[in-house]
Amino acid sequence: MKIKVLTLNCWGVPVPFVCKNRKERFLAIGTEVGKSSYDIVAFQEVWHKGDFEILKRNIGDTLPYSHYFYSGSIGSGLCLFSKHPILETLYHRFDPNGYCHKIQHGDWFGGKGLGLAKIDVSGTIVHLYITHIHAEYNRERDEYRAHRICQAFSSSQFIKYTSNGAHVSFLCGDLNFEPVDLGYKMICCNGTLKDAWLEKQSTQSEDKEGNTSDCPSNSYSGNNKRDKYPHGKRIDYILYKAGEGISVEIEDCSLTLGRVPGKPFSYSDHEAVEATITVDKKEQKENKQEDQDLSALLQESVSIVDSGLQSTRTNSRFFIAFSVLCLALAYFISVIHIPYPLDYFVTFFKLLLILSMGFGISQFLIMIRSEVHGLEAGRLDMKNLLQNLK
Repeated sequence: MKIKVLTLNCWGVPVPFVCKNRKERFLAIGTEVGKSSYDIVAFQEVWHKGDFEILKRNIGDTLPYSHYFYSGSIGSGLCLFSKHPILETLYHRFDPNGYCHKIQHGDWFGGKGLGLAKIDVSGTIVHLYITHIHAEYNRERDEYRAHRICQAFSSSQFIKYTSNGAHVSFLCGDLNFEPVDLGYKMICCNGTLKDAWLEKQSTQSEDKEGNTSDCPSNSYSGNNKRDKYPHGKRIDYILYKAGEGISVEIEDCSLTLGRVPGKPFSYSDHEAVEATITVDKKEQKENKQEDQDLSALLQESVSIVDSGLQSTRTNSRFFIAFSVLCLALAYFISVIHIPYPLDYFVTFFKLLLILSMGFGISQFLIMIRSEVHGLEAGRLDMKNLLQNLK
């Protein structure tokens, strides 16, 4: 049996002037996918419900089954379309997941996680996992590194313990990790997943490295990104694992959906990845990763999370000092005499100080505590697994 899969980060941020040509691009994506021969399509960054409806209207005749994974205050951005019946769905939400006060990044508001859909492909049970891990933003100084490692480990654990009942499992999405990164290695090793791009028998891509982001051919790659990533980088994947008694071969894995025909722009700021997979129900011996490889990855991951916990303590002290300073300033300007009409401005400033103090207290008592618990949970899970490998 052959199964054809597509994954694409659609870049659907619903902010005018930030996300260019969004409506036109979603219409073009829906039109192109709607006339394709895919069995399963996984999309990321479909943040606006109206964009999901555009995709449904144009894809629904070809891929009649669909599901959107709702999460957070703006939705997870994850959805899928299938030619075959979707039997069950489940969403595993990540914790920790960035900072709410980093509004310019916005990952926290999406409630990011890992979606699972159980699909019946003519008697073959497929588990489709779809995710969009927290973005890196700054490779040289990644303030979210501990969060992202926890998300990678959590994903690998979730897949490991929920994929047993499937004939074949796929993990599709924008992992925001390059193949050399610890997070990618953790997902592949602990989740016992293989990379379709590396295992392919053939490809129709001109880019033989399979780079999907910041590509020079993409209309949305600015000159600064071309200077930093002259050839782009590979962060979008189709990973897979075979169930017991199943043989899986990757006939082809290629990049697709580059420029929109007749338009001066691309379908997205990412390239899409498609794969044609052959699934046979016959015994095949798998070469499992050595425990010592996973042990080394876990040890490095625990070290990174420990550093992240140290940062939370620094942040906690900062917000305590910030709140005390706001309170002291508010008290000081309350007891001194301010002549008219400056007293109106002082009243406004005092209100601003009180609100700032409330923000600092909420960060200390709620947000940082939540971050610490999320990091601690991931750290303990890693250490438990590491202990059993020794």
